[in-house]
Amino acid sequence: MSERLLEAFREEVEHSTPLPDFELISAAGRNRRRRRHTVVTAVAACVLGVSGLLASTYGNRADPQPAGDSDGDSLARPFPVGAMTTLEKGTYELEPSGPSVPTVRFDLPDGWNSWIGPNRFEGLSDGTSDQVGSNEDVLGKGPGWLLGMLALTVDWLAQPGCTMTDVSRADTTELVEALTDVPRLEVVSGPEQGARFGHRVVHLRLREQRGTGACANPAYINAAPTAQVTYLGPGTTYDAWVIDLDGRPLLVWAAWTRDAPDDEVDDLLGVVDSIELVPPDPS
Repeated sequence: MSERLLEAFREEVEHSTPLPDFELISAAGRNRRRRRHTVVTAVAACVLGVSGLLASTYGNRADPQPAGDSDGDSLARPFPVGAMTTLEKGTYELEPSGPSVPTVRFDLPDGWNSWIGPNRFEGLSDGTSDQVGSNEDVLGKGPGWLLGMLALTVDWLAQPGCTMTDVSRADTTELVEALTDVPRLEVVSGPEQGARFGHRVVHLRLREQRGTGACANPAYINAAPTAQVTYLGPGTTYDAWVIDLDGRPLLVWAAWTRDAPDDEVDDLLGVVDSIELVPPDPS
């Protein structure tokens, strides 16, 4: 990033909302891409939701754009967090934990599964046959591919040395820096600043590497109140959108495993494209 552009950001800070330290974030990303993380956590295939977006759809807008107003507020239904259910096509609302965190509204195609976030996997029941109730069995055996979406406020992140660091009070810059240090996740693009979902964001993409199983804890993200996100296997792609909510970060997390079909990944990207952030009710 040029010195002139950085100076422009600094001048804007004096008159508007504070920005993350993008120069520091970009430097951290470049440093992480020069090496692979080798401190690891055991592989555990898990259906905790994850969210993704291809870099080609990222864009370079300098200013935040308003989140789209929806005509279908009354048609949106609460997302059934924690319920293993095959969902109908429609608009859903997910409420991340945390004070004054906006509701995440998104559109799902028919036949997605619910858990901590929306997801799909090989062998998923269509919800209409005698396969109903078999999704847990499929996951227990390990599906051939898995993808999905998460939107959450992060409390703890895995770091080198089999440690977890508290990021519950981290700002956007600090959370991005911690993400670039998560063991086994190699930064392959970014971090890059921009605007999306009506807010300033930092975007980076990571790819899971093989591990040694040296660490006892299989989770690399802990989020309020009880969500734990575990590794999905080597070759899994993760897209992270760290949304700056006036200094408080909200993470939109995307992942698809190496063998996920292209059309399924396209559907996942469409789900992310549909996201709107709905401000909390002031009452």
